[in-house]
Amino acid sequence: MFQVYFTADIDEELTNKLEEHAQSISILYDKKAIIALFNSEEEIPACARDYILSIQTLDEEIWKYRYLDSFNGIAVTPDVFIFPATKGKLCDSSYKYAIAINPKDAFGDGTHPTTRMCIQTLESIAGTIAPEKRSLYSLCDAGTGTGIIAIAAELFGFGSIDAFDIDSCAIQRAQENAAYNGCNKINFFVLDIAKVGSGIQYKIVVANLLSHIIEKNAVVLASLVEEGGTLIASGIHDRWAKGIATLMQKYCTLVDNKTMDEWHCLVFKKQKR
Repeated sequence: MFQVYFTADIDEELTNKLEEHAQSISILYDKKAIIALFNSEEEIPACARDYILSIQTLDEEIWKYRYLDSFNGIAVTPDVFIFPATKGKLCDSSYKYAIAINPKDAFGDGTHPTTRMCIQTLESIAGTIAPEKRSLYSLCDAGTGTGIIAIAAELFGFGSIDAFDIDSCAIQRAQENAAYNGCNKINFFVLDIAKVGSGIQYKIVVANLLSHIIEKNAVVLASLVEEGGTLIASGIHDRWAKGIATLMQKYCTLVDNKTMDEWHCLVFKKQKR
């Protein structure tokens, strides 16, 4: 984890760019600086590098446990609560789905608006399907991270679930999180989305990714959705939402645009020919 200090006089455009790529961002008025956390130096936008005051590498274990101390769970919907597996269940019995996640890696804990909107959308879709028929719906979680969306999908009753990520460490963490929740039907594997083969398709595809990854792999994502199926594209900041929506509508139809804190979750339907 890299803690980067930027001069606070960067403009709004660059601030938005930082918000899109950083794990977190804060403005420190007393120090006249902006502090942002990145998983790697490569994630720091090139256009913001001239404004860097300093870069500090945070010891992985220190960062993990610093985050662990501050995370006490979050209600994603009236029925879904996500809590840290290391602290035990921190919600009452009113929640139908209590999901335990190991929060050591911070990213993918359910607190980010894009993750929350994906889970909310999946829950809404599940609510339109008779419980006994949900197992007939195949689902793909592209860029699964800690596996939280795939885990929610299994708990909601969806059937065949594939979940992949380019990072092998993420897949290991996702498998551990699935085990915490008694989920054993998810097929986790390491894969670069750009190398997804042709042929396999799903009733539902969730792509909670950075905007530029969605843009770069629009054709691949669309090809993963079967005719009549649904594509949930999230991880999209307000600045890029219109462009992504226009691009994806070359392949499918926009049916919903959910927003939360300047982030978007775009829901598409792939029309039957």
